[in-house]
Amino acid sequence: MKIEKFKKRPNGLYTIYLDNFNSYDFYEEIILKYELLITKTIEEDELNKIIKDNKNYESYYEALKTLKRTIKTKEEIRKLLTEKKYSKESISFAINTLEKQGYINDKNYAKSYVHNAIITTNKGPKKIEQELIKKGITSLDYNEALDEFTTILEKEKIEKLISKKIKSNHNKSAKVLKQKLGLDLINNGFHQDIIKEVLNSTVIEENNDIAKKEYQKYYNKLSKKYSGKELEYKLKQKMYSLGFKMPKE
Repeated sequence: MKIEKFKKRPNGLYTIYLDNFNSYDFYEEIILKYELLITKTIEEDELNKIIKDNKNYESYYEALKTLKRTIKTKEEIRKLLTEKKYSKESISFAINTLEKQGYINDKNYAKSYVHNAIITTNKGPKKIEQELIKKGITSLDYNEALDEFTTILEKEKIEKLISKKIKSNHNKSAKVLKQKLGLDLINNGFHQDIIKEVLNSTVIEENNDIAKKEYQKYYNKLSKKYSGKELEYKLKQKMYSLGFKMPKE
């Protein structure tokens, strides 16, 4: 087949026109690699090879387009290209090329992710680790990053979160609040031994105003069904189940 003419297009593409009335869009890298600007003819077998090779560059530029908007992990790029139906060969080519060029670097991604999570969120190290694992980051790449989340920093974060929750507490007894704090901190990815240490050293004063408010709420509810000694028993039972003693007048 004879190459009749070329046409330069945007985004580093060239269209080549063959004498069989077919045309193909190839990336500049392919044009240079196969010297298509110099070559006058092309065999069908070689054309198929070029088309396949061009597909590798297509997957590369597809990934690069995403990476210019936001950084991604190697696994996220792999999933993106898989969803777009690129072959394993093209995906491997794209990822390997992007890694060599520094556009994909899971170790740097992990460091940035951990640093930002420490500054902008209330997540503990275990939760951050789980999120990095979901993004396909291996322990080799995230362990060093998590070193930034020191035990001292973890204690400070836990103390601040506890203080904030105590100040915003409007309906829980000291006992129930401490239990809820422990569960919330575990769910947020903090280490249980550090949570326990900080909670054990934290004194939560019982708030009589909260007790009175809760007492009144359940009095209004239960007095519709009970009265006298039975009402008093039901109220005590409810208050104790919530961790309250009977409120002082």
